[in-house]
Amino acid sequence: MVRGSADFNRNNLDCLRLIFASIVMLFHLYALSLMPAFSVLDHYLSAGFAVKSFFVISGLLVYRSYTRSSSLSSYLEKRARRIYPAYFTIVTLAAVSLCSLSSLPISQYFGAGFWKYLVANLLFLNFLAPSLPGVFTNNDISAVNGALWTLKIEVAFYLCVPIIHRVCRRFGTKKVIGIILFFSCAWKYGFAYLAYIYPSRVIYTVGGAHNIYAKMEAQFPSQLVYFCAGILLLLYFDWLKNYFVTISCITAILYVLDHFFLGGALDVLWISGLIFVFGFWRYVGNFSKYGDFSYGVYIVHFPILQIMIVLGLTRLHPAIFLSFCLFCVGLTAFLLWHLVEKRFLANSSHYRQATLKTH
Repeated sequence: MVRGSADFNRNNLDCLRLIFASIVMLFHLYALSLMPAFSVLDHYLSAGFAVKSFFVISGLLVYRSYTRSSSLSSYLEKRARRIYPAYFTIVTLAAVSLCSLSSLPISQYFGAGFWKYLVANLLFLNFLAPSLPGVFTNNDISAVNGALWTLKIEVAFYLCVPIIHRVCRRFGTKKVIGIILFFSCAWKYGFAYLAYIYPSRVIYTVGGAHNIYAKMEAQFPSQLVYFCAGILLLLYFDWLKNYFVTISCITAILYVLDHFFLGGALDVLWISGLIFVFGFWRYVGNFSKYGDFSYGVYIVHFPILQIMIVLGLTRLHPAIFLSFCLFCVGLTAFLLWHLVEKRFLANSSHYRQATLKTH
């Protein structure tokens, strides 16, 4: 089995993840508010690109985390400590506190709809109950936290890693990863084709009408191609690091071809190249010592934006509205890290180690 031995103590992955989380936030800023001043964000920013980049980085780091864990239980504990405390906090806090914005009386708010939302979301089944009773009903989208749909996919990745690693050791990395990539691409491009030839097949959700095949295209099997791309970056890092310039040029060429001619068919290749080049070529500093605010920004921005919209803050000057949004999201992510996320990290976490090195 090919093994990567890259030194990950000097990388820019934390910085990249914060950038990608910010892209998702800014994309939703326009998608939710529909303020004309922010229409440029919809044109130049892609939440899909940011999410896929997250998945590539996740494949790289999570697979490495498993190979460095002493046992399966240790690996699962580290994953749970990293992702669930903050997730639980945000879902529960939103469910309880948003009663103040509901159009329904308290007695009706804390009924079956509330418990369905709470249970479904705490189990990462956000699609079963994306909205709370009487909350955000006058917004264009009534979902409380539309960004959480990727978390169930992330959890599925975590559960797949031990299986992938074991099967790779049994049958060989190239063969196993190749088969996974084949079936993942078959799912991805198969449903993309069905969405193209059957555009009228729609389902209705809180976000409006969506093509059912396009929704299926975005689900777990198709996202495996990005996660496995991250695994390959890890396993072949020692070979790839000798060709930074070549990979940079190929990445740029693939992006231009994909953007202007192929409509995203090759995105996994240039996204992986981008992560590799900007993540490892030039070290820009140790962001780990300050903490990891990317996850916080990602899971808190949507309900904060929804609250600002329902309070009528979109009537403010766009610059003031943007500044207020950035301040609230940034402050909430900061508090979430220091009050919740950091407290549950395993002692072996590189964030704890980075903090110790600064003292």
